[in-house]
Amino acid sequence: MVGEIHQGSIAGLRYDDDDERFYEETVYNEEYYIEQERELIRQSNLDLELEELEKRNIREMREEGLLRPVLIKLGGTESKAEEESPLDQPETEIPF
Repeated sequence: MVGEIHQGSIAGLRYDDDDERFYEETVYNEEYYIEQERELIRQSNLDLELEELEKRNIREMREEGLLRPVLIKLGGTESKAEEESPLDQPETEIPF
């Protein structure tokens, strides 16, 4: 019967048909873990492919003169644009 509560227990907890169905689809199902692993591998491969495409795009833009190399001074002074950036301004209190 749907929704019927079984008298089984997991570590002293009661579970019903929905719990049992969950366990059958996941915990007791080796294919579930295989599919999860495949999805993680697929996502990792997509991340690596995206990273490589971004690097190649930057390299091509530099070769075509569309992107100039940026020289970063360590401990140097900030440019005027950076000094005026609203992101770097100190926080101000908002009265309530």
